[in-house]
Amino acid sequence: MKKFTALWLSAIFILIIGIIFGGGMFETVDAGENFIVYLPYVKDVSVEVTLADGRFTPHTLAVRPGTMVQWENNEVISHTLIGDKSWLPDPILAPGTQFTWLMDTPGIYHYASSFSSGIEGEILVLEGGAETLFEGTPVEEAYLDYCSGCHGADRGGGVGPALIPDMMLEVDSFYFDTIKNGRVGTIMPAWGSFGLTDEEIWMLVGFLRSEPNYAELEWGMPQIAASRTVLVPEDQLPPAPTHNGKLDNLFLITEREARRIAVVDGDTHELLAHIDASYRAHGYAFDPTNDRWAYNLGRDGWVFKIDLYSLQAVTKVRVGHDSRGLAISDDGQYLIAGNYIPHTAVILDAQTLEPLKVLATEGTDPDGVFVQSRVAITSDVAPDLVGPYFILGLKEAGQVWRIDYSQPDFPIDKLENVGRILHDGFLSPDNTRFYIASQGDSYMAVIDVQNWTLVDTIATGDLPHPGSGAVWEAGGVEYGATVHAGEGLVTVWNLADNEIMAQIPTSGPGLFIRTHEANPYVWADTMFGPSPNEIYIINKTTFSVTHVISDGLQTLHPEFTQDGSYIYISDWLGNVVRVYDANTFTLVAVIEDVITPTGIFNTARRYEKLGH
Repeated sequence: MKKFTALWLSAIFILIIGIIFGGGMFETVDAGENFIVYLPYVKDVSVEVTLADGRFTPHTLAVRPGTMVQWENNEVISHTLIGDKSWLPDPILAPGTQFTWLMDTPGIYHYASSFSSGIEGEILVLEGGAETLFEGTPVEEAYLDYCSGCHGADRGGGVGPALIPDMMLEVDSFYFDTIKNGRVGTIMPAWGSFGLTDEEIWMLVGFLRSEPNYAELEWGMPQIAASRTVLVPEDQLPPAPTHNGKLDNLFLITEREARRIAVVDGDTHELLAHIDASYRAHGYAFDPTNDRWAYNLGRDGWVFKIDLYSLQAVTKVRVGHDSRGLAISDDGQYLIAGNYIPHTAVILDAQTLEPLKVLATEGTDPDGVFVQSRVAITSDVAPDLVGPYFILGLKEAGQVWRIDYSQPDFPIDKLENVGRILHDGFLSPDNTRFYIASQGDSYMAVIDVQNWTLVDTIATGDLPHPGSGAVWEAGGVEYGATVHAGEGLVTVWNLADNEIMAQIPTSGPGLFIRTHEANPYVWADTMFGPSPNEIYIINKTTFSVTHVISDGLQTLHPEFTQDGSYIYISDWLGNVVRVYDANTFTLVAVIEDVITPTGIFNTARRYEKLGH
């Protein structure tokens, strides 16, 4: 008893001396068998980490230099904290005890429990702290942007595996390496090559180790209506264009990391303006009835109405938290926007952006399970060809919906069992067929639009990803084609009988394929391949590879000028857009002052019959 009292008195004395003189960062006192007391020399702890249920919470911390971090053991067994490269003094945490350590030097610090190598954590010491990661965006939003397309907004899996703690059985370094360097033979890209820093990747690893919050974020009609904002009253807009660009040959180019859209004159290849937008502008739609208006949907759910006369956004409304697809009706009256979060689609008045209807996107999937579903694609059908319809693809539900926008209640015809993990799609030129990728089944589903039935499936390569579609006529035959996100391949089929006519190897997986009626070639990127700067140029008649362009670093999304004479190609990592003669493949211009360009959309799309 006297020894125990003496030890505690000594501990108190050490604590007082530490408080007075500063000194070191911690002290230990042996107060009996299996009982270690840690006495930090500070009064306040900046950040706390708890050890419970076999994990550190939070798993990954981003702090500023000079932060005191305190660990508390809430388990019933002792743990020794072991830091890589011996940055920790291997402190022992008995049940109910704490340990405090000063994180003073910038760097990445890993640690684990000696009890199990699977109990890991990281501390990122950064000048500026967590605010320096993902350009100030929370890690949850970064996940939605980088990862949710394949792994699901709720991390429950899709094309990629589920990313929840119970399913992640490897050590942290495995997931860090996978995110940074990708996975050979899969569509998992090397995000380190796309600009993610090591610190940002470790932050994502920590997020994946946390328990997901399955509570869906509420964002219904009241929230949508309240978010609507008029940026510039339309009666204050100029009556005529304020620039010399041709309205039917403008390029709108997503500047992925800059929250803006670059506008380029397709006649002169001159950069005309940057339009402020939101997070990673994704979907575009052009009013078929008025060359003045364009629309954009950001991944964060903001829809912008854009005035192409003055090159500025005039109205905005937020339709969701994580969004992808946007389409406009052929009469220019309605927009439809598809969400990942929440699981909804929103119909808007195209003139005012006022919300008209919110559709819950849910249903029974091909395996008989009722699920809430992300919206894979939105499109429209020309009423002068088939009917006044919107088409909606439900990714997880495997359903495709046909919405009659000519009726005030927007009635829906639902087609079930179309495929697993639906993705992009496009219409045949006469709009009688809709082709949609089923990535879980590796086929293109063929839907009769008028009768709303599934009439065929086209077995393609791994993970078809047709983008906005490539359809052409050669020798009196109409063809369609897709690239594949899972392998280096272009699949071509006959639209009349859905027979595969060619499968053309490329150097790696791609995302976008494009053609033009005035150009004899089909253009496809390989942005996820080992040579992500290669653009394949394929002869429409012979299906042979005519040429490969290998300029730049990470090239993607070829898009033609209105007349098909030139083609624009983004270089995501090179921060330029290159312009080529579409017949000779000669480089004719390089457009600079664009930040991380990705999607390119020409205003001539307003006349396209493959879906707006």
